[in-house]
Amino acid sequence: MLRYLVIGIVILVAFVLLRRLFGRRPTEPVGQQPPKMLTVDSGAVAAEIDGQELDIDPDVLAGIRKLVDDGQIINAIKLLRDATGLSLEDAKRIVESLERMKK
Repeated sequence: MLRYLVIGIVILVAFVLLRRLFGRRPTEPVGQQPPKMLTVDSGAVAAEIDGQELDIDPDVLAGIRKLVDDGQIINAIKLLRDATGLSLEDAKRIVESLERMKK
């Protein structure tokens, strides 16, 4: 009887150790990707959206930055969408990128 108890405990410990070693790894949700960043190179402003580079007029970007500095994030997103035709999600990522650059 004792032999079966020891064998059961060994199997249980082995199962727990193997589960910890080869268990599920946490994965990133599919929809979350790192936010797109803006780069400024000699006055030209570019953002990468889905592998394509998007040029943004420096005057529009100055207006967006002013709105971000004033805390008007929604208006900044609207202005960027009107100027570039971006989706709401992409425009939000770019504005958030500007907000992080400010900090």
